[in-house]
Amino acid sequence: MADGDLVEQAWMLQSKVNPFPIAGELAWRDGRLTFTLGTLAGEAALGWLEKELGQEDLKERLRGGESVGVFDLSLDECKVSWPKLYSGAWMQVEPNAGGRTWLVAYDYPSGGSITQTMSLLSGRKKGKAWKAALGA
Repeated sequence: MADGDLVEQAWMLQSKVNPFPIAGELAWRDGRLTFTLGTLAGEAALGWLEKELGQEDLKERLRGGESVGVFDLSLDECKVSWPKLYSGAWMQVEPNAGGRTWLVAYDYPSGGSITQTMSLLSGRKKGKAWKAALGA
């Protein structure tokens, strides 16, 4: 990996109030910000994402070992922000060309208050690394 590259497991969220998290790989490589689904994503509820991507049978494809890209953008093609509501533990990616604004959590968004607090603390630390990598 080149200097400044960053790759880690993260979770794609349906919305701020109804997350339905889907595991994937968030990466910053060669000036491109990407989110790619792998086998683990095949365990999630994928209906909303299939509709958004205009693709069918994601669960079967992912369980079969296929990788599926959700977004692949340069920083010139999108606006990246960190919603204050989540203390920098979640990233928001808004394509300049329009379409869906993607919400990504660095740690699994859990429902329990103790685990949610731990997730936010860990996510904030990861968020700082992502801000530095993206020059934000």
